[in-house]
Amino acid sequence: MNPGDIIGRRYRLKERFAKGGMAEVWIAIEDGTGAEVVVKTPRTAAMARRDLLAMFEREGTLLSRVTSKYVAKFYGYFKEGKRPFIVIERLHGETLGERMKRARVLTLADLGPIVEHILVALCDAHDAGVLHRDLSPDNVFLCGKPEVAKLIDFGVGKLLEGEAMTPADATLGSFAYMAPEQWLDPSKVDARTDLYALGTIVFRALAGTLPFPEKNAIRLLTLKRDFDAPSISEATRAPYPGTVSAFVAKSLARDREDRFPTARAMLEDWRNVFASSGWTAPTITLGGPSEDAGDTTATMTRPKRKA
Repeated sequence: MNPGDIIGRRYRLKERFAKGGMAEVWIAIEDGTGAEVVVKTPRTAAMARRDLLAMFEREGTLLSRVTSKYVAKFYGYFKEGKRPFIVIERLHGETLGERMKRARVLTLADLGPIVEHILVALCDAHDAGVLHRDLSPDNVFLCGKPEVAKLIDFGVGKLLEGEAMTPADATLGSFAYMAPEQWLDPSKVDARTDLYALGTIVFRALAGTLPFPEKNAIRLLTLKRDFDAPSISEATRAPYPGTVSAFVAKSLARDREDRFPTARAMLEDWRNVFASSGWTAPTITLGGPSEDAGDTTATMTRPKRKA
């Protein structure tokens, strides 16, 4: 693939935007309208792997199901020969991950609408039967004026019903934001897994650090399995309002039965946080440079569980 190539009879490749382990992303121009779009396709090396091609096709299926103001617009999925392509809208702005690295911490006032938009996106996705499974700051894009937060990259998503998960599925995603059950037993993954990931995002944004700042994947996931996350006040040594601490603690509960049951319930509680806190939070002092743990879309070996 080269700049100037036309795919799908209407999209002229402009430049390669990104290249990862499984896929490459191009900026393209739609003939006739001149609109810029994003085109995603597997890398040549991945074309020989049926499992990766199946995941790519699944991503197209999932995106076609979700319609939300807070999810990047899906324009189409098609194949040319054996190579599949996904086309979505071009967004201008930055990821939440980029903002958090620059700002270190966000205020409740800054974080409020971002989390609300993510939760509405999750409501829409879950209503459509779609689970994201890789919610992290790098998969939230901030764009537009007034600013809107949009979910991107459903590459390791799944249908909430009727789709069996395998042990290999537990090795995909960002370990830093992964719920314990996503690794321990993929068959138990449901909407509350996305809510745990969002709780981790809120903690990271407010505290400037992860609940478990451990870089080794096995130790990290073992900590999540065996220990409760620290409270936001413990992590920051600042007196956060009780409603904020309770929201974060419930989001990060080890047992999924103790978390919010749905994205709608979590959204309602998030709004109540601001009704009671007045959008204010204590000023916290940070130490050295922040270092996020965990790989995005990585592979690891799971230890065998004792009988």
